[in-house]
Amino acid sequence: MRSLLRPLLKFLRRCGVVILSTRSRSVRYIDHPPTSAFDDLLLRTFPDLHGLRFIQIGANDGRRADPIRAFIDDYAWSGMMFEPLGANFADLQRHRGASLRLRLRRAAVDVTAGRRQIYDLAPTATAGQPDWTRGLASFSRERVAQAARELGLPDTSILSEEVETVTWSQVWQEFGSHPCDLLVLDTEGYDLTLLRAANLAEHRPRLILFEHACNTLDERIAFYRELIGLGYELTTHEGDTVACLPAQR
Repeated sequence: MRSLLRPLLKFLRRCGVVILSTRSRSVRYIDHPPTSAFDDLLLRTFPDLHGLRFIQIGANDGRRADPIRAFIDDYAWSGMMFEPLGANFADLQRHRGASLRLRLRRAAVDVTAGRRQIYDLAPTATAGQPDWTRGLASFSRERVAQAARELGLPDTSILSEEVETVTWSQVWQEFGSHPCDLLVLDTEGYDLTLLRAANLAEHRPRLILFEHACNTLDERIAFYRELIGLGYELTTHEGDTVACLPAQR
């Protein structure tokens, strides 16, 4: 039987057919072909993707350019999603509010609790613009103003909104005592500041995805050294960095 099976498998491979055991971790690459370094590391890091717990800072509407959207849906992930802007949060509630596994918070994570101005481009200004222009909210007005100049938009296209801010102590307390499998940030240049305040040495999320595109190379290298000192391995893809704690051997 084995002598007949080998030629058959060889023939099927030549025809583009791959046969895998359902117990093989490679099966997940068929269900979710990786499109980024984050996807690839996620599939490599966790033997089972079902039921992972996450924190997402800057969730936007829960759909637009969301790197974990499909995994939340397909693998019953649970966690907390933070989005400070009122319009975005209303969309997030519409898309994700029915799930009992998800806790949605209309707040920005910051180094201090209170109220703070956040800046964004007006929806009327981004109509007809690329989709990424609807994900530029930032504590830095200059960051948003720079984006407006690059798009040829006037300063009057910049809006501000006062939002609630919460600290990491509050975030970790609300998240609970279970380990955090994934920490995902997209805060337009504030990611490094937030991660430095997150007490990663204690909580040690297994996988961290954050945006580095708004930071200088020197800022990135300095922070990469800190992450490596905590035992993380790093990879980059376009404007993002993925930090991963390797499996214990």
